[in-house]
Amino acid sequence: MKLSTLRKFTIAIVSSVVMPFGALAQDVTLKLGVVTPTDHPHSISAREFARLVEEKTAGKVAVKVSDNGALGSNPELLDAVQTGIIDFTISTPGVMAEYSASMGILELPYVFASKEHMMTVTRGEVGKQMGASYQEATGVEVLGYFGGAQRNMITTDATIKGIEDLSGLKMRTWEWSVMLDWWSGLGALGSVVAFPEVYTALQTGVVDGAENEFSTFTTARWAEVAKNVSLTQHSITVRPLVGNAGKINNLSDEYQTAIREAAIEAADYDVALEGKMDLENMKALSADYDVVFTEPDKGPMIKSSDAVIKAFAAAEGLEELAEAIAAAAN
Repeated sequence: MKLSTLRKFTIAIVSSVVMPFGALAQDVTLKLGVVTPTDHPHSISAREFARLVEEKTAGKVAVKVSDNGALGSNPELLDAVQTGIIDFTISTPGVMAEYSASMGILELPYVFASKEHMMTVTRGEVGKQMGASYQEATGVEVLGYFGGAQRNMITTDATIKGIEDLSGLKMRTWEWSVMLDWWSGLGALGSVVAFPEVYTALQTGVVDGAENEFSTFTTARWAEVAKNVSLTQHSITVRPLVGNAGKINNLSDEYQTAIREAAIEAADYDVALEGKMDLENMKALSADYDVVFTEPDKGPMIKSSDAVIKAFAAAEGLEELAEAIAAAAN
């Protein structure tokens, strides 16, 4: 496979000695990096994964979790997993699509009609086939699908009651052309900002708003500087827990089984946690941050998003996959 060009990757462990993997290793330490703050569901669930691995291997395999972007941004972390610098990350389908496009369809706005629809896809044959295809193309194994929280828009000054209110707004996104196209279709200007830099970008006016989960609005403190949330509910998140397939496969069968079982259990733990924290953080946004919620007219947004889904599927030859995902809602 042709690797993507490694981005600038400042990570302290690059120069460290990598522990050998294989049948002779008695104790193994693996590294997992995430961009989210320590008290974000993804970070909490990453630590649950680590706990489960240790429990299932009687302490013989340890997973060291580094959160809050300490090891890099989402693209940098995925590069690091693919090249073996670290072992695991919780990634986003949009970032993963840079290596193999099919996974990106899970990131597209309004691709899921509900949380139940997302669970049917990711826990069923469609999710398994997507994971297998991704591993074959990239050498990165999809171990489980975290997620389940709804994503909404947050802005510093503008109130978004409908698609017309997005006109000309600078809205934060990440390095994926499809999301830039989505914002453009809504009339906004997509602005690429790394996750750890979003707070400052909102505070200084580099961007007018962003989109994410309620948990991010509180744990990353975006709601300190942006007080308007539009309940667009444009995405039910999917956040794959991925690992370097080659390094996992070089472990003993016992350790491989423990890691894969722990990942599935941690993924279900995360979905339950995100649902719980979604409700708690929505209340906190109102009570503790004085956020004002708006119910927008979503119809034109859904129509515009549907065009993006169809264009992406057609461009990447993923029409059958898009149809299978849509059919799973029934």
